Amino acid sequence: MTALPRLAPLAAALIGPLLAAAAAQAAACSADPAAVEAAIARLEPRYGAVLSDISCDAPTLPAQVLMCDAALGPDPLLWRMGRLDDLAWVYAVENATGQQIDLAAPPRDGDFIARRDACGDAACLCAQLIGHTNDSLGGESPYPQ
Repeated sequence: MTALPRLAPLAAALIGPLLAAAAAQAAACSADPAAVEAAIARLEPRYGAVLSDISCDAPTLPAQVLMCDAALGPDPLLWRMGRLDDLAWVYAVENATGQQIDLAAPPRDGDFIARRDACGDAACLCAQLIGHTNDSLGGESPYPQ
């Protein structure tokens, strides 16, 4: 039992940054998690097969690391916002073209992905995701217009 007190500083050093990152993410992004989940629930019955373009196996770009950390961390809001954006984009493409697309290999918005991937913090990611989702869903978006 004497080893436990010695591990406390190590645990604090490991957990502290995670908690700080979660707090910074929450402060940087004022999206309503319940509204995001409700919007996802509306789109998933049709577009559930659409996957993220981000692979969390070994992300290298800072923006993708932040997204993947959110997916695995205590506050998945950024990741869930990304999920909503993926579904919203495919919805918008189908509505704009009037044609169903291959949900397993949907077209991607390269300009948006470049802007998103250029982000280095949660505030930038949040702003990019909100703007792109608003463009895709218009008045159906859970975010302020």
